[in-house]
Amino acid sequence: MNIQENIALKTLSTFKIGGLAKYVVFAENNEDIISALRFAQENSLPVGIIGAGCNLLISDDDIDGLVLKMNTKAIDVKNTQLFAEAGVSLANLTAFGHKNNLIGIEWAPSVPSSVGGAIRGNAGAFGGETKDKLKQVRIYRDGQIIDIDADEIGFEYRYSGFKAQNNRDIILGGLFELELGDVASSQKQVRDNIVKKNQNQPVGVACSGCIFKNYEGIINPSLIDKFPELEHFIEKGIIPSGYLIEKAGLKGISSGNIQVSEKHANYMINTGDGQFVDVMNLIQIVKDKVFQEFGVNIEEEVVYLHKQMKII
Repeated sequence: MNIQENIALKTLSTFKIGGLAKYVVFAENNEDIISALRFAQENSLPVGIIGAGCNLLISDDDIDGLVLKMNTKAIDVKNTQLFAEAGVSLANLTAFGHKNNLIGIEWAPSVPSSVGGAIRGNAGAFGGETKDKLKQVRIYRDGQIIDIDADEIGFEYRYSGFKAQNNRDIILGGLFELELGDVASSQKQVRDNIVKKNQNQPVGVACSGCIFKNYEGIINPSLIDKFPELEHFIEKGIIPSGYLIEKAGLKGISSGNIQVSEKHANYMINTGDGQFVDVMNLIQIVKDKVFQEFGVNIEEEVVYLHKQMKII
């Protein structure tokens, strides 16, 4: 295994924030992953996982543990099923499907995630979610590699059972059921989705993706008089957190070098040498202001990586 010491984790994050990790293993295959986990167990080290490095907030504190960087890239096809290892990007998964005349995940390339991260967080966009086409997940559990059916995992909006506090599984890959179809039309939809995303979300900047989940729950209907758009969102059963943040007057506000994006209020961007503490401060400001304005609590979508990592 390729194990390195004292690696700056900000180099592995799309937010460009993070302290040093005592050990980082750049895992190219399952053997690397298993060797790294055994090394961690033998040395009583907590373990953290990094895939594509998006949707992730890393503490500036040094981490006295082992971080696994998933660089596993294998993809296999059998009939209409694709198996992709955890480190495969969603863009490459979709493109590999197209090479084999398979379609059905046109939303995926607009999300800069790896397969492992997408499964863990049930990533999605444009009305699609990872769970929709996922049939099985390959995991490392209690010293064994096993496959579990997707319907055993407990998927919800931007959540899976892998996020449960007591879960110690390591996601190694996923099996997706796609369908034969019009590849040219599918590719056009992919391009259209990416264009739409680039028009409405910040690109070419250091950020982690959406900070907050969209809000699912009850909201005071009297607010519709002040915010007419709420009626449409309430009918759909989900209110975009970006809308709530924007209407709370928070676009463009900053803490240190971390700023709520002027382009999309559910994004925070690192305008310079931003710090983890600034992100946390800004998150709290946003949550407090949205609650003050709308009476609802919005929850983070991002995952945290810090000193209190889990023991595998």
